[in-house]
Amino acid sequence: MILSELSSCLDKVFYINLALSWDKAGLQIGNLENEIKRILVTLNVTDIVADEAASLNSDLIVAHHPLMFNSIDTILSSRTGEKEILKLIENGIAVYCTHTNYDSMPGGLNDLLASTLGLTDLEIVEGQYEQWYKFVVFAPIESEEKIREVICRSGGGKWRNYSCCTFNTKGKGTFIPGKGSRPYTGSRGEMSYVEEVRIECIVNEKNLEVLVEAVKAVHPYEEAAYDIYKIENRFSEAGIGRCGRLAESKSFSKFAAEIKDSLGIDSFTWMSKEDKGAGERKIDRVAVACGSANSLTDKLVGIDCDAVVVGEMDYHSALKVIEGGKILIAVGHGNSEKLAVDGISAILKDYFKKNDIGIDVLKSKKGSNSWRYHIG
Repeated sequence: MILSELSSCLDKVFYINLALSWDKAGLQIGNLENEIKRILVTLNVTDIVADEAASLNSDLIVAHHPLMFNSIDTILSSRTGEKEILKLIENGIAVYCTHTNYDSMPGGLNDLLASTLGLTDLEIVEGQYEQWYKFVVFAPIESEEKIREVICRSGGGKWRNYSCCTFNTKGKGTFIPGKGSRPYTGSRGEMSYVEEVRIECIVNEKNLEVLVEAVKAVHPYEEAAYDIYKIENRFSEAGIGRCGRLAESKSFSKFAAEIKDSLGIDSFTWMSKEDKGAGERKIDRVAVACGSANSLTDKLVGIDCDAVVVGEMDYHSALKVIEGGKILIAVGHGNSEKLAVDGISAILKDYFKKNDIGIDVLKSKKGSNSWRYHIG
């Protein structure tokens, strides 16, 4: 598969439409005509990761953190942050980044962090809403099943645990074929009456174009009749942060030990309103937010939970959270997001397998760096 085609696929797989307005998610470097046969997945794109990708003959790096955030005036081998770009270009290695969209998407990084810490019954802390549409097509009765089948295969009528949700109304269509037409039924210049069915469904914005083209391709009419309505319904299955419940209540001391074990870290920083007796405080509900959680401060203050696990948070935001009665745990930006390497790899492998795409997916061994919180 060439890069331009794969990039379009990745945009859908990783919900590029959920990326925050300031983010630099998506394809950042690459020759759009290059064939992609091997992908290296990493948290960060650093100089050592560029060397790793070259040594593994990778054609594409899929990273969580964008390689380029701010505009640059030069790309020089003498400058950190620029020499990586030059090295990647010289070796023909493309870079695709899935950042805040992967944080937010269903099954994304916040879901992965929450499940790794043993949380269930998850709720979104701050929802993001995708645009949905109502798709309606009119078809002759004899084509009903074939068209409905295509709708279902192309993402129409799919919502959470339900698929192929359509509403069907039978009626009578009329038309007069004009000069130069090639009507499916009837004669030019004469009124035609056809028993038709109106098939309608909801469809996510990211699937709309594919759905329309797929239906037009199998529709028997020379000019398929269909409508698209932008709907105002707000369906939230994505967003930043998650809040859930532990399988059983446990002391903060025990929960702290489980965090270190689950994330493979030696230590973390934490803060609470009162230190005395904090180790025995019962933890039942926990909110999590990978990376920097400053933008979620007010949401985290108001949410019903006993502890908040974040990557990082500034001091004054942390004070607000603990004044709300929570214990705040900051495991480190990288430590809260290093799960992305496994998560992104699993999503890619599953997608390629389901679609019979022959692309190898490798995990970087050098693309994640953690802060050291103590001298030992």
